[in-house]
Amino acid sequence: MKKFAAFLMMMICASLFATSAFAYEKGDRVLVLWEDAFWYPGTVQSVDGNVVLVYFDDGDKATADSERVNKLDWDAGDLVECRWPYNNKMYKGRFVKRDGEKVRVVFDDGDKADLTMSVCRQSRESRLVGR
Repeated sequence: MKKFAAFLMMMICASLFATSAFAYEKGDRVLVLWEDAFWYPGTVQSVDGNVVLVYFDDGDKATADSERVNKLDWDAGDLVECRWPYNNKMYKGRFVKRDGEKVRVVFDDGDKADLTMSVCRQSRESRLVGR
């Protein structure tokens, strides 16, 4: 059973990172796995081999190996954390609607907000199981 569980986890991880083979170009909307184990939205500025320069929605910029970059594919049902507009704290919730860059989030406490993806992030674990 342990071998099966390890195999299953390996397959889940492989399917998660399968999108890293995507050929990124300037202007592509992406998610980048940051050092804090969260995926953040940004825009590709340039690509040099396997290194992608990304400008994040919060104004930061960084380079990342293409293995840490995925197409921005958030959609309704995804588990995320978003900044509540009235106190700037991050809270867990779920997208219930997406229209381009705009999203409707239902937070775990039942509150709802219409936001932009730029104020959201997704944990590594939520990306694995939140679909």
